[in-house]
Amino acid sequence: MKKACSFMYDDFSDRLLISCKKESEKVAGSVRFLNLTIDLTSANKIANIELKKASNFLKLLKINPKILNELISADLVFRQCREGYLIYFVLKTHDNLERIPYNIQSVQAPIIINS
Repeated sequence: MKKACSFMYDDFSDRLLISCKKESEKVAGSVRFLNLTIDLTSANKIANIELKKASNFLKLLKINPKILNELISADLVFRQCREGYLIYFVLKTHDNLERIPYNIQSVQAPIIINS
């Protein structure tokens, strides 16, 4: 499932926030996986994703982290596969498009922490 999202990158704290929440949706809780926080709606849809230490994550994947300061759009593709989830951060600049994978292995459904 692909959604149109808004985004914000804060280079001081090195955090990338991508929000896919509609105005009518409410955040019901959050799930944290390592450096990733996922906010979910009461309908169990992704509302927001925050990637901490975003530039370090990109460096590990051999992607130039300067892309974070040049973004013109950021989207998410989220798929449940096997015993986990696959998230693609689709980051676009004027000159470049990067599809960055983030794989989450989960033996059981995530427990939602109420906000």
